[in-house]
Amino acid sequence: MGSIRPIFAGMKWNRILGHNRVKRLLSTALRTGRLPQALLLTGPEGVGKNGLALALASAVFCESPSDDDTLVDSCGTCRSCMQMAHLAHPNLRIIHALPAGKGDTDDEMKAELIDDIRSMLEATSENPYSPLRPDGATQIRIGQIREIKRSLSMSAMQAGRRLVLLSEAHEMTIEASNAFLKTLEEPHPDTILVLTSSKPERLLQTIVSRCQELQVAPLDDADIHHYLISELACTSEDAALVAPFAQGSISKAQAFLAEDMRGYRQDIVDLLRTTAKPRDFRADLVARIHDIADGRNKTRMEYMLSLLLLWLRDAHALALVGPEAHIVNSDQREALSRFAAAFADADFGGMYRAIERASNALSRNVTPVLVLLPLLLGIRRALFASRSKAAA
Repeated sequence: MGSIRPIFAGMKWNRILGHNRVKRLLSTALRTGRLPQALLLTGPEGVGKNGLALALASAVFCESPSDDDTLVDSCGTCRSCMQMAHLAHPNLRIIHALPAGKGDTDDEMKAELIDDIRSMLEATSENPYSPLRPDGATQIRIGQIREIKRSLSMSAMQAGRRLVLLSEAHEMTIEASNAFLKTLEEPHPDTILVLTSSKPERLLQTIVSRCQELQVAPLDDADIHHYLISELACTSEDAALVAPFAQGSISKAQAFLAEDMRGYRQDIVDLLRTTAKPRDFRADLVARIHDIADGRNKTRMEYMLSLLLLWLRDAHALALVGPEAHIVNSDQREALSRFAAAFADADFGGMYRAIERASNALSRNVTPVLVLLPLLLGIRRALFASRSKAAA
């Protein structure tokens, strides 16, 4: 595997953003010798569940762990920590979904898939938020569970406890789930089983009942913002634009970076400006709607509605608080301030409700053109609501 950047020497707790409560609970369990033999970490994708499991493994394997009465952490320098830095510790086993028909064990896998898995593990060693699943992966199959059971029945290759990480455990087939249930019912000594799942409702309840569950909450926007800047060299403006959409998930934030969020925002702001023209707006508005909606998929239209909502909330904040208001679109403060001054008495609540109705229509697969036109006409009414009342 490739070299690891010095800042990432070892798989330590501080590599995982937030989740201080979960880290403290696991550290206390380590300190008191009460770490459960089967642990289930549940929460949305991309919030750091696998990273927490790997940081725990590093602390379990570490030859000289530190303890500051808050966290029991790996030292980051011993032989075990160096092995964990490359996810190459012999007492660590990772189970993840595999592509269909590619074999369940190392002996059955094609060289191409083995290379993909090595690349995946290298990516995870460098970035604990990287997904533990090769391209095209669909299921965790019974052969993988049998292979783990076989390896656990043999002596450990290195002194100390062993840890098995079962990533996105809900992807086990029924046969694999039943086989894994037997492992839970007949646990191996000095072995810790850590399951992660973003869809725990799909797990057998008999598996869930035999694990101690810890919920891993979505990350704060501030954590997402920090990560995008420090790890992905994102600008502060782009990070501020992406973070609110990520819903506490690093993987979603990374996906949004691949989208033209600034372009989407410009499109929707241009639509809004056309909508706000005092007169002769209809032909231009309809033309712009057809241009923007043409070829746009549902997901992109949802992004645009979310960007419109953020823009209007920023304008509302500036209208209420003034120049000191905290806004998401900080690079657009001047334009937002002009908009807020022009429409300070607009019915912002009415605009928010119009966006919600449009979002619901998109979810019902209504054609984007038929979503945007009623939305923007509704926004126009809300923008000029106070002026209409005054004229009446």
